[in-house]
Amino acid sequence: MENKMILGGSASCFDLFNLERQFEGIHDAPVDFVHFDVVDGRFNQCIILGLPTLQMMRPHTELPIEVHLAVYEPERYIRQFVEAGADIVTVHPEGTKNVTEAFEYIRSLGAKPALAFRSETVASEELLPAMEQAEYIIKLTVDPGFSGQKIQPAAFEKMLAMRRMMDEHGIGTPIAADGNVNVSTIPTLVENGAGMLIGGTSGLFLKGKTVRECAEAMLRAMKL
Repeated sequence: MENKMILGGSASCFDLFNLERQFEGIHDAPVDFVHFDVVDGRFNQCIILGLPTLQMMRPHTELPIEVHLAVYEPERYIRQFVEAGADIVTVHPEGTKNVTEAFEYIRSLGAKPALAFRSETVASEELLPAMEQAEYIIKLTVDPGFSGQKIQPAAFEKMLAMRRMMDEHGIGTPIAADGNVNVSTIPTLVENGAGMLIGGTSGLFLKGKTVRECAEAMLRAMKL
């Protein structure tokens, strides 16, 4: 995790029936980490991925795995996911009463904490200490859990406002855009503060193209 992380592959968009083959494609591409969504059915009206899936994935890759807990009371699940192989655990301020305590718990288990905001959430200054401590900050541009959604334009201005607020306070934590991230939307996402990308069905896993081809096109769209 010492290397710069730019592009993550969303596990909820993997071919879960062929995990080993899926990881062959991931490892052949400039993908820096695996983004593993967990949604509890209350934070959004769906339930995706879980411990058994992570346990099956972990032996197939040495890439960092980030578990995104889009759940209420994430403290109840953090230890289980770290023990199953999570390197980074992401929590939402909308889902926990105390982000700082959740971060401390994550670090005590040997993992690194990250922060995520729903698409409609406006980041407040009271969360600046957590934003500074976070490995990175995920800004959702769609609702968590459902693949194939169109980007929510209002998320752009919220992401840009968050980037500007952090810059004003000297906080350089990168923002990762998550949701309908593809070569068409990436330039606008970057203009609005995204320094990292999480790719899914619309950008990283396109039919008729390899993961490598898609990843390279996404990185070109960032104009790195």
